[in-house]
Amino acid sequence: MNGISSAPLLRDATLERPAAPSRELAARRETCLACKVRGRTICAAVPEAAIDRMALVKLPPRRLPAGAVVYAEQDGCTECFTVLEGWVALTAALEDGGRVVLDFALPGDYFGFQANPDAPRPQSAVAVTAVRLCPLPRGRMQPLVGTDAAVAKHLSHLIAMHEARAHDHLINNASRDAHGRIAHLLIELYFRQRHRLPAIPDETIDLPLTLALIGEAVGLTPVHVSRSLRRLREERVLRLHRGRLLIIDPEALIRASGVDDRPLADATIPS
Repeated sequence: MNGISSAPLLRDATLERPAAPSRELAARRETCLACKVRGRTICAAVPEAAIDRMALVKLPPRRLPAGAVVYAEQDGCTECFTVLEGWVALTAALEDGGRVVLDFALPGDYFGFQANPDAPRPQSAVAVTAVRLCPLPRGRMQPLVGTDAAVAKHLSHLIAMHEARAHDHLINNASRDAHGRIAHLLIELYFRQRHRLPAIPDETIDLPLTLALIGEAVGLTPVHVSRSLRRLREERVLRLHRGRLLIIDPEALIRASGVDDRPLADATIPS
């Protein structure tokens, strides 16, 4: 269902990388060099002169339609992914049959890594929109991380970013009312796309989220989300229409989000 296949564990990162015909390697190299998100994901630690090392590790890009399951809870951890295009929701099932959205993976984000690669997946990954992913088999990545200090350091930074954002989500959902939770989520998603807070009226960003997905991310029902968004719209703070968010009054949205009192975690841009 999820299209994930296991890859053999390599014993030596330099001697036992999978062989690739010269034409295939050249095509992979060109794809890596032309990648628009390479500077924001795990590949950022690999300089252009050494890009063949990553080109030999990755699998061909994978396209999935909206709603497709990238991997499911309890699956084996055989691959990690970079989002090349589209949005992915990382979700966990609840005992009552519902689910919670733990995070959203946007273009450039690296997801699917876990501390114990032999343990089952603790969450699912579901395509919010049509997506194009770059799969990185665990068996090929582990030797690279183990022998390349720059890649290992960069991976630790990505993990720290994800942890900081998870803490931010916990605090947001535990300490703010419905209005503040939604405003904070919108500010975070703006910041992750623009790498700054909104400052100019009438700026727009992609926001391909349903009321249900927003609710699952902030612990609210779709009805509560609809009411809060209607209030923000009536107050001329924002407008959400057809997958685009228009921020009419950025100062008002920032105040509602609580970012003035507790700045966003350093959880978006790799160093």
